[in-house]
Amino acid sequence: MVVAGPPSPPALLREFWGPHEAARYRGGPGGALRRHETPGTPPHFWLRRAAERALLPQGFPESVSGDYGEYQSWDGVQALCSTLLGALSTRALLEAVGVGDSTATATGATLTWVLRDGVGMVTRITFTWLQGTRLDCEAKQWRLAADVINDVAFVLELLAPDWPRARPALLTCAAAARCVVAWRAGATRAALAVHQARRDNMADVAAKDSSQETLVNGLGLLLALLLLPLLEPRGWAMWGVASLLVAGHVGANIRAIGALRLEILNRPRLRLALGGALRGAGPTGGAGTTPLRVPTPGDVNPREPLLPGSRSRLKLHLGAPLSLLVTTEAEFQKALECGTRDYIIILRPERGWVGVGLRRGCPPQTPLLACSHALLLEELLGPELPRGAPMGAALRTLQRRLRSCPPGSVPWEVLAESSRVWRTLGPAFLRGLEAAGWETTRHLLAPEEWQLEWAEPIAINPAPSSRKKTK
Repeated sequence: MVVAGPPSPPALLREFWGPHEAARYRGGPGGALRRHETPGTPPHFWLRRAAERALLPQGFPESVSGDYGEYQSWDGVQALCSTLLGALSTRALLEAVGVGDSTATATGATLTWVLRDGVGMVTRITFTWLQGTRLDCEAKQWRLAADVINDVAFVLELLAPDWPRARPALLTCAAAARCVVAWRAGATRAALAVHQARRDNMADVAAKDSSQETLVNGLGLLLALLLLPLLEPRGWAMWGVASLLVAGHVGANIRAIGALRLEILNRPRLRLALGGALRGAGPTGGAGTTPLRVPTPGDVNPREPLLPGSRSRLKLHLGAPLSLLVTTEAEFQKALECGTRDYIIILRPERGWVGVGLRRGCPPQTPLLACSHALLLEELLGPELPRGAPMGAALRTLQRRLRSCPPGSVPWEVLAESSRVWRTLGPAFLRGLEAAGWETTRHLLAPEEWQLEWAEPIAINPAPSSRKKTK
């Protein structure tokens, strides 16, 4: 029979490391504090804690977004594949510039290298000029595109030793692609760090991401030391391994990008959120008082296109100059009558675009409302809205009128009626976005810098009775 000893005195204090309990403190002889390991604490807890401090942001997992773990896991897999591909392409690059070839000269190799660097500099500046503003708005898409371009650069460098006459062109194209990759990957990594940091700890998140990548690259170098001798000389085995690594690299990148759940709205995510709200079950009450049932970031992000510049029914010009929107004073007056107090909107279906002119000094949420209004018109050009859609009767009527408009003309009356409907539906949509977990105080809609300033005493949206009805 076992006799139970006296019960332990209750703990004075429990000590935690992040979410894990590490120790308990009780009173000891002479008033001292005695530290006791928590029952069930895994052995070598200090080693685990040191690894977390070196590789994970402080306060993990509470200090980062919920998609951090899955994204970083797949990002590590793609980094490992990239490191092994880099080792294979480095050997091919050295062979291409003459290492091991008795007929090659140092001057020829140097000229090839200088040409690569020069083309890379020009490419970096050109792509920054053309696409710099889109990186924040399409971070996921350009992140994936950068890694695919990186694989193309690897393949070009692997082909260079076997194609002597095309070698300069192959190496130059590979250098240009590699510079685009470095530019895009660095820029998009910063955008994703902003999303993952939840305690204003972006620097910590970025630093730990760099530590994780360094660890994975070190592992990749060790594997490369074992792999390269086995693939000598170059042959089908090398190309088979390279193909598997390219497939693994692209697949891991798709899984990593697909794991992200960004809450800041860009145009593709806003389009999906609005379409889901309009074609879903609708609000539980009136659209003016009850938030719409807007899809959450977890619902929308997996459906977001992964290719940059995804196609849509209409090209959207947000913050457009007046010269693009209208050409005559009469059209400008019509645009003012059919628009809102803070923006004017022009739809030209036959040209395939919708334009929004933002008023100077408009409230911060105006670009989000205006962009949503433009996307509403795009939805009206699509399949017929269901009967249970929010404000379905008014929107289906607008949809029929829009389809019956004569080609080549601006549907002014449809624009005026859509502005009237949007005065009720727009604020309800914003409340639905907030209720679904979307960020509405910031956005990534990329409006142009053009702003308009017009005279105040203009009648905005006259009553429907004062306009001529269309048949």
